[in-house]
Amino acid sequence: MTVGKLLDTPSGNSVVVALDHGLSLGAPEGFENPPETLDKVISGGADAVLVGPHFARRYQDRLSDAGVEVVLTADVVTWSTSPGREHDEDLWTPAFDAELLKDLDPAGVKTVLVFGRDDNDIFQKNIKYVAELAEDLRGTGIPLVVEPVMWGQRIPDQLETDPAYVADGLRMGWEFGADILKAPYTGTRESFEPIVSNSPVPVMILGGPASGETREMLKSVEDAIASGARGLMIGRTVWKSEDPAKTVAALTQIVHEGATVEEVWD
Repeated sequence: MTVGKLLDTPSGNSVVVALDHGLSLGAPEGFENPPETLDKVISGGADAVLVGPHFARRYQDRLSDAGVEVVLTADVVTWSTSPGREHDEDLWTPAFDAELLKDLDPAGVKTVLVFGRDDNDIFQKNIKYVAELAEDLRGTGIPLVVEPVMWGQRIPDQLETDPAYVADGLRMGWEFGADILKAPYTGTRESFEPIVSNSPVPVMILGGPASGETREMLKSVEDAIASGARGLMIGRTVWKSEDPAKTVAALTQIVHEGATVEEVWD
């Protein structure tokens, strides 16, 4: 099993802050100034960031000086051909050549696996891309992170974290070649723990749209770690929080030290 540098920490877990939103959202509120946001995340003690390859290239010195690893996003999901706008379209495409991704020596490469699409051809292309990317990375020491999500219109919003859907999505994700899975948290330890224990590859949790409630997000992370998750890849709930550095610091205590929300958050 390839997990590479990403989970090579004293705890075996990792705090990864997702900063790849510019690829689909442009310059969203709270992330208008890339280096400023990056510096806040770094100061909080993140182990890694999830970014596009050209973000990684432009801020390589900043990341290297801080000892922060990089996970690269390989594809793009967006919802409009207008910049930063959402028009309920399902636009997904592989975006970056595997050689470019490998040349940047990342701690991982991430791609989505989107279920529930109306367009069967796009779904077929998505599956083929995941499988091919797994082969492109095999033997390089760079793990493939697959993010199975229920974003398609055929799956109602309330089922995005349904345990049965999540279990099926994760199983398909590693069967197609994932070394690490980025998963929705199903809401309870009782439902999430068997999903994690049945996976032969490490599971990390995703964040989704920012709810505005940092404490709620921290509690989900606490419960996910207690269920066997190996960390997180969360973005908007972190960088849209009132104090991103404080939020990242709290996450590192929960993920690496097993701290509770009550111990790390006012």
